[in-house]
Parts: sequence; structure tokens; C-alpha cells
Amino acid sequence: MEKPADKSEKKAPASQFEKTWVSTFPRVCEGCSQLTNKQFFLINPVLKITTIGTFIKNANAKFVLSKIIVEDFYEGEIYLLLSLKLAITIGNILLLLEDEAIKENANKENFDADCADGFKEFSNQVCGILDNDLRLKLPKPIHLKLLSVEPINKENMTTVLKDDILNEECLFLSTSLRIMGFDDDQFIICVPKLIGEEFFGEIIEEENKEYRGTILAVDDSNTDLRIIRKLLGNDYKVLVTDNPGHALSTLGKTNIDLVLMDIYMPGVDGITLCERIKRNAMVEDVPIIICSAHPTQENVIRAVRAGAADFIVKPVTRQKLMEKINKHMLNKSLKIPANR
Repeated sequence: MEKPADKSEKKAPASQFEKTWVSTFPRVCEGCSQLTNKQFFLINPVLKITTIGTFIKNANAKFVLSKIIVEDFYEGEIYLLLSLKLAITIGNILLLLEDEAIKENANKENFDADCADGFKEFSNQVCGILDNDLRLKLPKPIHLKLLSVEPINKENMTTVLKDDILNEECLFLSTSLRIMGFDDDQFIICVPKLIGEEFFGEIIEEENKEYRGTILAVDDSNTDLRIIRKLLGNDYKVLVTDNPGHALSTLGKTNIDLVLMDIYMPGVDGITLCERIKRNAMVEDVPIIICSAHPTQENVIRAVRAGAADFIVKPVTRQKLMEKINKHMLNKSLKIPANR
């Protein structure tokens, strides 16, 4: 009987993220086949958006989670999530057991230390393949490193992962893993949505998602851009750039409701960029909020004279950001003629 669709899992439309990760699968299959001396196939990938906590609760099953650190330009963690039975199967294949013994251990859920070491070797192999492949395919440098391998289920998940990780929206790229001689199972790569979107600077939305508006954030600090996306991403469609020239281009071709802009940036600073935007009749009505970690009275005056609607001091909080954004979004809507 087909399992009913889980309404908490939202299907995502096609994206550069999905295309790039799926393109790594042939190398993953080749490397894992060589490692295990068994034929591996990854087929029928599907990308959905949900949280790890929701997924594990709804699945009501036991898994093994491989935690992988993301370093270099991108920062954070991604996860390889396989059922406990599949992890046992793979771990025992690497122990060179006979197929019948492997199936028996999987049915008994016997994930002993030797099996765990075997599965860790497999996870490390997958991590290495993804690392090598993604370095060539992502626009910015990336390095992946396996951190740990742990069993996880709905009873112990709060001890394996922190609550904020369990409740963060993630991109679940799920595909059927076929190992010749064994039952098919799910091979899942789980990437926090903020990290996945950052790979190609795209917004990966669940189908029919409605936002309160679109915000453009301009900052030369990728850390600050990540913070803004995390604080506002549930309510607003947040586009980010560290390039002032790209910001002007985005404003010209995208319907932006508000701009958040750092004051200190190399080349063109926030004040100068604000002046350029306000000289463009097509986008002069877009409210601009200037941000700075080291505000001075002179800079505030310069920002206002340049046409900024407001000034905010870093580090920002969600409450402070939402108050200012909602205020200026409302002011903007009141200025728009009814027949526009």
C-alpha cells in the first residue's frame, strides 16, 4: 500500500542545488561499488523541504546519521541519513560477511562496533567523493570532513542533535539506493536550507509558499548575510549579495520591497550605493535601511542625506529587524497609488 503524502514535507521545485548534487551520484556509486565490491545504484531522486526532527518523528524508524562538517567559504554541517538496516547491511558488506549473514544481522538490528566501523568507512568514502566533486562544481571553495556516525531515532534525537538543528528547515535529497542482492532502501542527503541556498545564491521555495515581501541584503560579510537570511527567511524572500554592482542589477530586474545595506564595503560603500539607487527613478521608492557595527553621528546624518529610510546597529536581533522592516514596508505601501 502506498504511504500517504506527509503534509509537513513540502516538495521543492527544480533547482541548481538539486541538479548539482544529483550530478555527484555516478561518482558516489562508482566509488562505493569499488569499496564494497557490490554494485551500487542511486535512482529516482526527490527533493523535499522539512526538518530533521519532523522527518524522524514521522518516519517512526531507526536511522544512522553521518555528520559532515562544511568548511572554507561555506560553513555549517550536512548529514547523510540512512536507515539502521541499510547501515548494518553496508557495514557488514565491508566486513566481508556472506549475504545471508548480512541480511540476518540487518533484521536483528545488530549494529555492533565492527559494523559501525565499517559503516564509518563507507561514510568517509561518500564524504570524500562529495568533497572532490563539489569543489569542481560550486562557485566558491568548499571542504567536507566527516565528524561522526551515530544511530538516531525519535527517542534519542535530542541527545544526538541540538534542538535548533532538529527544527531548522532542511533540503532532503532522497533517492533509492539499490545494492545488488539486497532490498532497495533510501539514501538521504540532508542540507540545511540556508546552506543549500547559499551554494548558488538561489531561493529554494516549497511549492505555493507565500512571503510577506522580498528583501535584498547587501553586505561584504558572508557571516552577516547568513544571519539576516536566518532571521528573516521564514517571513520574507531574502536575496543576498556581497557585490554592490550586483545589487544594482538585482534591483533593476527584480521586484524588491526593501534593501538592507552595510555601510562599510570595499569599493562602493553603502552611502554611495544608496545615493546611486535613489538617483534611479525606477527604484527610488524602495526603502533602504543602512546597517553598521560602528555607527557614528556623522554616518547616520550622511545615510539620511543619501536617502536612507533608517539606520540599524549590528549585531541585529530578529525583533529589531522586524520592527524596522514592517514600519518601512507599511510606509511604502501607503505611498503606492491604488491604481499602480
